[in-house]
Amino acid sequence: MPVSEKEAKFKYCPLLTTHDDKLKFCQGTMCMMWRAAGPETGFCGLAGRPEVLAAKA
Repeated sequence: MPVSEKEAKFKYCPLLTTHDDKLKFCQGTMCMMWRAAGPETGFCGLAGRPEVLAAKA
């Protein structure tokens, strides 16, 4: 599901952890996995394309 980058920055990333294995927050456009879905929205490409975007293609 595409979300704004502001919303994404409050979601945990399974790839980013601290030295004591705590999860860090999403980096949004600073991450190589971030995929733009519009001018202000995007999604984490780690899980693949959201069904909403797949239906449009």
